[in-house]
Amino acid sequence: MFTMSHPSWITFIGIVFYLNLGESVRGEFYSSVDSMQDLAQVEQELLNATRSYLEAQQQQLDFYRRFVQQVKQEQEWAVAQVELDEYLGHPLHAFRLIKRLVHDWDHLIFGPLITNEPTEDYRQLVDGLTKDLGYPDQSELQGAIKGIARLQRVYNLTASDLADGVINDIFYDTELDWRGCFEFGVQLFDLGEYKTSLEWLQVAFVLLQGNQGAEHKDHYFSEIREYAALANFELGNPRRAGRLLNQILKPEPTNPAQQSRKYLESRDTAKNLPEVNPSWYANYTRLCRGKKLPEERSGDPLICYLDGRRNTYFTLAPLQVEQVHLDPDIHIYHNMLSFGQINSIFDEADKLEMIRSAVAGDGGKRTVRDLRVSQQTWLDYNTPVMKSIGRINQYVSGLDMAGAEFMQVANYGVGGQYEPHPDYFEFNLPKQFQGDRISTSMFYVSWVFFWFLFCYYLIYFLQLSDVEQGGYTVFTKLNIFLPPVRGALVMWHNLHRSLDVDSRTLHAGCPVIVGSKRIGNIWLHSGFQEFRRPCNLTSDSYKSLAYRDRVSV
Repeated sequence: MFTMSHPSWITFIGIVFYLNLGESVRGEFYSSVDSMQDLAQVEQELLNATRSYLEAQQQQLDFYRRFVQQVKQEQEWAVAQVELDEYLGHPLHAFRLIKRLVHDWDHLIFGPLITNEPTEDYRQLVDGLTKDLGYPDQSELQGAIKGIARLQRVYNLTASDLADGVINDIFYDTELDWRGCFEFGVQLFDLGEYKTSLEWLQVAFVLLQGNQGAEHKDHYFSEIREYAALANFELGNPRRAGRLLNQILKPEPTNPAQQSRKYLESRDTAKNLPEVNPSWYANYTRLCRGKKLPEERSGDPLICYLDGRRNTYFTLAPLQVEQVHLDPDIHIYHNMLSFGQINSIFDEADKLEMIRSAVAGDGGKRTVRDLRVSQQTWLDYNTPVMKSIGRINQYVSGLDMAGAEFMQVANYGVGGQYEPHPDYFEFNLPKQFQGDRISTSMFYVSWVFFWFLFCYYLIYFLQLSDVEQGGYTVFTKLNIFLPPVRGALVMWHNLHRSLDVDSRTLHAGCPVIVGSKRIGNIWLHSGFQEFRRPCNLTSDSYKSLAYRDRVSV
């Protein structure tokens, strides 16, 4: 282990403490890969600043050593004299001694040690850096860990595979050591996710056993066993918890784990209650993994075709249409956006601040919840690229953009998702628009592109970035999953022609496993669409009545 002089160590600890508790923290990073790029820049700047700081400190220490060595030589030479008074009797010797004590020690040693200019420069640089780009706090770490635990649940991933860098049988050149796994276990325990916590603690124990160079292994074995004991107790396994604590306390009766034993003895045994998931969860996770329930198909077959008649805009370059579902119609329009258009959308979004995505709470109030983990911003249709997007949207949908919301550009972070939800409001309609969201257009702009028609009168969803694994869009009531395809557009209607809500269009964004998912949504409202999509003589709302109380297939 390396050692550090006491003043330097205290100074460094003070800077770290300042980083974690200062007022430079901004939110939020983990919910967006784009925002986490700022963290990578923060760490790079910290690395450069710390290297410069240590080099300056080393130069200062080298100077101190040379000064001390010079004084030491003078002292040794003086002591070697027959009589010290003979040495000090020389006026130049006396002058040098007094000069060193009056001037050199004060100005060359005491002053720099107290002021420590490299440390102050470092502190100011860190202060400016964290205020400009932000710095994560404990909630960010917990958010990232909750995201990875979410991936485990939805995609049935094991802690041992993740620690080995294996995700769905694909090896990524990144692994976790026992310390990282132990941190997972501790944080998940604090979050009340005891089953997943125990899984990570077991992996940490195995990895620590195989680490020949680890120091203080017995201490860390005890810590892992103690957390595992507490997790087992919370899962309704008090005997297992007792055995784990005995393994700690038998060889070391004074171990602090004795306090955990007293705490558990004072508590009633926790009940091992079965995990209760929402009724839609089983089909949601199945679809997210790319699996459907078997079903008998009736009616016209789904086809792919070229459509150059919808609008003269597509005469020379027909729409590449893929039917995904009929009644309600869900279509994918491939190759709708070029790389240049996607990059222009990124450029426009970068000019604006990304905020944490929220859901409508009581009374329509904006509420941040884990059921939606992403960040978003909104783009109007005044720039050249957005004018083009607006025209494409209108030509493909056949609807009037006068009822369109600004395009919502969203980016998903660690385990980013949006649980099953409709796009229509039904209640608490926004006052700035006429009617409910009649359709959804979803653009995949993560170099995957889709247009989807959701429960808004019209919504566009753009996938703006690469998604290597996960991130499907699924319709839990229709048994449909759609992988993100860059440059495609998915569309569907959220309302019947009668303008009643179509509950069949309940959909979700599955957690992103690997990659960065960016989408662009355009929702069109039913106002101004009377002649674009007129009502029938009879209501067609009966088609979704059977789905109103059903949440899954």
